[in-house]
Amino acid sequence: MIKLLPTKHLLLIAAISALLALVLIVLPEEETNDSGQISFEANFEVIDQSQLMLHDLQKLTPKNNIPFSNNSEQQLSDTNYEIPAPQALVKKVSPPTFKTQAVEVKSGDSLSKILSKAGISAQDIYKVSQADKKQKTLLQMRPGQEINFTTNEVSGELTHLTLVLNRLDSVTFERNDDKFSRSEASRTPEVNQTYKEAEINSSLFVDGLKAGIDQPLLIELANIFGWDIDFALDIRKGDSLSVLYEEKFLDGEKIGNGNIIAAQFINNGRTYQAIRFQTEKGASYYTPDGLAMRKAFIRTPVDFTRISSKFNPNRLHPIFKTSRPHRGVDYAAASGTPVKAAGDGKVSFAGKQNGYGNVVIIDHGKGYQTLYAHLKGFARGTKRGARVKQGQFIAYVGQTGWATGPHLHYEFRINGTHKNPVTVKLPNDDPMPKKDLQKYLPYAKQVVATLANSHSPTFAQKLASLKD
Repeated sequence: MIKLLPTKHLLLIAAISALLALVLIVLPEEETNDSGQISFEANFEVIDQSQLMLHDLQKLTPKNNIPFSNNSEQQLSDTNYEIPAPQALVKKVSPPTFKTQAVEVKSGDSLSKILSKAGISAQDIYKVSQADKKQKTLLQMRPGQEINFTTNEVSGELTHLTLVLNRLDSVTFERNDDKFSRSEASRTPEVNQTYKEAEINSSLFVDGLKAGIDQPLLIELANIFGWDIDFALDIRKGDSLSVLYEEKFLDGEKIGNGNIIAAQFINNGRTYQAIRFQTEKGASYYTPDGLAMRKAFIRTPVDFTRISSKFNPNRLHPIFKTSRPHRGVDYAAASGTPVKAAGDGKVSFAGKQNGYGNVVIIDHGKGYQTLYAHLKGFARGTKRGARVKQGQFIAYVGQTGWATGPHLHYEFRINGTHKNPVTVKLPNDDPMPKKDLQKYLPYAKQVVATLANSHSPTFAQKLASLKD
């Protein structure tokens, strides 16, 4: 229970409260003229943010004290304040500088190895790799190619990368925010037509090189005329060739050869001409009349040193010393030399066959059949029923069966009759479609005229003598 104060005490407290209230009402209120305003004077320097340098943003402390002033309006004074700036702000404010480097790709190099060695972060290496995820050009770079890349020296970020594939082609990766975009560029060289000719006194390659014809062009010439001319057996002293081909130039410098446009070969009194033409099936070489230079069969299915035995119906057999017909040609070659299929076809036999030793027989259709004997072994996939293409390796030269040394015995049969592989007239490849032939004939006429106008007097006189 709460005790109440005595009545006498309550009256005393009320009296004192009334007295204090009267005093407060009667006494006058003091006035003050002091406005209570405090003035501060500070001097500030207005600085262009774009001109801030890194050393201007570090170790900043007030250089002057702040004076107080009673003036109501203040002007900014010259007091400077220097405060520490966050590193992120420094990077954004500082003008970027860029550094470009070029590195030649060496054996064993990878994109990660090259860029990490240059201080590029693993994150940026991953980002640029993602931009090449589908094409995988960066994964397939080869020794001798060049990588050019640019970095922001302030932020350390990779901003640009170019892989130079060759003198004409390159792939570029450009940074866009946190991703890289990929683009390809190809320079187009200037292409000029060039004409050269040579007379053969030793061999195609020796005399062709002397005439200034590059070796790759000579190899291509041998391939173009290889169905009609055996360059190991048919070449005669005094044979001549002429070729019209493309040369490629970049910035005034020759960087290589293009296609052979047309070529002419005079061999043992016979003239052969070939003209390059593009059809739906691809580019091939044709005679001026539109017949394919490519034949259904190659003349010799093996690289050989010499013919050790010719086609001879009455040959004396070297082992049995009896007169036995030699229905093929023996090409002497080192054991293990690859043997090529003479034409497209289907393997009808692959195995051992009496005195022939290891044998492959190919059925080419339309009554044509070829046989390859005395083989050391068979190439992978050579078995009965297998389809083969012209020039495909099918076996290897050996000495199996009745053979006195390593060589290839090669037979050519038409409707079961043996023909001399060296002299047999080989059938042409499939003819040019009529719609292509209509475009080709006027073009061929123009090219033949260009070739003729380029002949030297000596070459032209030789051609004229053959026509007489």
